[in-house]
Amino acid sequence: MAIFSGLFAAATVNAAPRDPSRVAAIFPPWWSPAQAVAAAGSAGDIAATGSAPFILILRGDPTDLAQRARSAGALILLDPDLAGVCAPKEARP
Repeated sequence: MAIFSGLFAAATVNAAPRDPSRVAAIFPPWWSPAQAVAAAGSAGDIAATGSAPFILILRGDPTDLAQRARSAGALILLDPDLAGVCAPKEARP
């Protein structure tokens, strides 16, 4: 469990958003798609959806987008370009 936690933390840090005005927000997977969209919409503008309905790409004010997304319920914030399978389907190679 400690190894998994360490790897997860390292991956999260390495994929942290480079542009604070654009993030891939991962909301709880047990939320309905409508609940995730409502929460994301309260945090910023929804630019795209990720590969799962609880992953949303947000744009917003770089001074508080991350805080607003976390306050809305986002569990993890990643750089959309480095998010791998979290990235929108059309953005993946």
